[in-house]
Amino acid sequence: MDCFTLDGKMLWILVAVVVIVGISSPFTRRITIEILSTILDRYLRSRFPIFSVDGSRTLPTCPYKWPNGQGDVAKFLQGIENRDLWEKEHGQIYRIWSGMKSEVVLTQPSHLQAVFRDSNKHSKAENNNSGYLMSELLGQCVGLVSRERWRTLRAVTEIPFQHDKMPSYLELIQRHTRQHFDRLLASGDLRQERIHPAQDLKMLPFWVVAEIFYGECDAEMRAELQQLCVLREDLFKRMIQGGIVRWQWSKHLPTATNRALAEFQRRWRAFNQRAYDRACQQQRKPPIVLMIEAAREGTTSVEQIYQTIDEALFANLDVTTGGISWNLVFFAAHSDIQERVRQEVSSATDNDAYLLSSSTLLAACISESARLKPLAAFTVPQSAPTDRIIGGYNIPAGTNLVVDTYALNIRNGFWGADSQCYRPDRFLEHRATELRYQYWRFGFGPRQCMGRYVADLVIRTLLAHLVAHYELGWLETDPGKNSTWQRDLESWITIPDLQLRCVQRRNN
Repeated sequence: MDCFTLDGKMLWILVAVVVIVGISSPFTRRITIEILSTILDRYLRSRFPIFSVDGSRTLPTCPYKWPNGQGDVAKFLQGIENRDLWEKEHGQIYRIWSGMKSEVVLTQPSHLQAVFRDSNKHSKAENNNSGYLMSELLGQCVGLVSRERWRTLRAVTEIPFQHDKMPSYLELIQRHTRQHFDRLLASGDLRQERIHPAQDLKMLPFWVVAEIFYGECDAEMRAELQQLCVLREDLFKRMIQGGIVRWQWSKHLPTATNRALAEFQRRWRAFNQRAYDRACQQQRKPPIVLMIEAAREGTTSVEQIYQTIDEALFANLDVTTGGISWNLVFFAAHSDIQERVRQEVSSATDNDAYLLSSSTLLAACISESARLKPLAAFTVPQSAPTDRIIGGYNIPAGTNLVVDTYALNIRNGFWGADSQCYRPDRFLEHRATELRYQYWRFGFGPRQCMGRYVADLVIRTLLAHLVAHYELGWLETDPGKNSTWQRDLESWITIPDLQLRCVQRRNN
């Protein structure tokens, strides 16, 4: 919102007055917030109107609620429940507010066809529409910058994640997988034939990606990365809560969040510099060396490099954990599918070729799990460079757009009458081109997730190892419907929060 025009200044004066009153009088805080929300809702709707093509009606819009709108908490932590309520109330296309930024929600394949035909020209929302704290963590990472900045940064950082590099990572991933399960057997609940898919497996992909960036990490590097993980996770949880950390001026406040941010940034920059120096002293050139050298040559900035590595390691820690963990839950609930995959794994004559293949039942199971349990209810906001007609409304150029992943992946008629059922074979019945605009996992077009090939290879390797050496089952007698399975309500990514039975096979 433009705060430098006359109406912007007057609005912020009003905001300041009402907030001061609300803070000074606890008994009227709720009423104050309701009044402020109503005033800002009317202002935002009049400032950013979206009309139908014939001009007869405005786009259905969720009421703005101070201070986050529907952003982050409502959209991510509570998104699964809210998307049902919002679609029932507003229809197949509607608007929410992330902070004071407008986001139009798309639910139909036809919407996506109208929007993503030129996705290479789209712009990602600044700081994901999450404000100041997000800008300090990931605002300059490859996933959130746009246009020429994105093309330049992607060219520097994507090389270790390209498809043709995957065969060279097979030994690394298999080694980490074996070591991880050995540790779980030695000191985890796996000794009692139990496994928590999210908590017990979350660090496996982290160490794989860390070794891709830095080469093999010594004990000191691993200890520092683990401590940084804790710091970073707490900061991201605070960012998701929104509120004061959305505003730039909050950086001047003597808050615990600002102190933690300063500590994380200092230690994160120092860690990467030490990793670079160590590799140079050992005359090695892992990606961290090549990336920092590119930054020093002026191709990009060191901060963009650090934030992109942060995105791949810390931000994607929950993302990959979600991608892995639901597969275990579905295998435990569907022993017949688990057995078919085990037989497929054991009969593979070339294990490396099997893991690299995207046409196996194993790969189909991963896709089906991601279909039924999308990582988030809504995608990262982005905008098209020109006006679009979507669902009978004229959406102005530059308007942020998000996809309702549950509407697309599950409620979409393309998936048939059994769309809510776990049936991996459906992905063996369709060519990849048929799934375009029908299925969301890694995004669309050239801006798909840079780490998608590594993520898939890690998940395939882990699941192949698991079904070959263990049998998964449900601790209770009846798993129930997948919509009732417990998830971690504090995570911005959809991850399970339950234990499974995991029994080591006798022939191993």
